[in-house]
Amino acid sequence: MDEDIGDLKAGLFLDFCLQEIGPSVYNQAVADVQAVLQGRVTDLDSECYKAEFTYWNR
Repeated sequence: MDEDIGDLKAGLFLDFCLQEIGPSVYNQAVADVQAVLQGRVTDLDSECYKAEFTYWNR
């Protein structure tokens, strides 16, 4: 649109977008973080594993 809008209309439009689209963006971000954290927790066994009872094998 080639129509100029003022600060009030722009602010109202931004508020509308944040109220309508914001929760969807937030929920997707939470889902993405959960996926990353679950992947890291899965790798904990391989990253933090220490062999037990190895004193006599030296």
